[in-house]
Amino acid sequence: MSLEEDSHFEKQTQCILLTFLKEKTFVNRILAEEISNLEKKVTEGSDDDDGIQTDGHCASLSFFRSGQELEEVLCREIGVRLARMGDGLDQGINHDVVQGFIQAHEINQPQEDGTLTLSTIIDGLTDQRTPVIQDLPQEKSVLLLTLWLLEKTVLERPCLLPRIFRTTVQYITTKLQNYIHQLGGWENL
Repeated sequence: MSLEEDSHFEKQTQCILLTFLKEKTFVNRILAEEISNLEKKVTEGSDDDDGIQTDGHCASLSFFRSGQELEEVLCREIGVRLARMGDGLDQGINHDVVQGFIQAHEINQPQEDGTLTLSTIIDGLTDQRTPVIQDLPQEKSVLLLTLWLLEKTVLERPCLLPRIFRTTVQYITTKLQNYIHQLGGWENL
């Protein structure tokens, strides 16, 4: 993958994860504010029009292979689909994992890369092979568990959202980008 492709994939991932979080419609006011602040930061960090618009919706993002655009509706649809897929994960997963992840992020310095911790936790969760993910391909299980951990962690500690979000985007970009490309992109997940 070229740096340009990595950058586009990262932007897509940010868009989809923000949509995923917004789809969950958290009643936690602090978390809703953190999500709104994160959207603004992601928007300000974008140096072109291919990002998150200030109203929280995704603008068109380019696909790598075909040059086609991933439309706002498709981005939202992917986030919604991922939210539905992850809804069944609560059963059979030890919620102490979330506390361990929170503690690790509270101990680590902000500049430290949290993907190693995330990778270790996800590896432990995939070893559990809960019934919901048992029949899924390994990579899809990893993605769903990563999203589940993102959701549960920010529900517990909304103030960690920017760090956890950044870590999650980095993790997906490094660990799952090839898998998602082999499927033909996010829309084929």
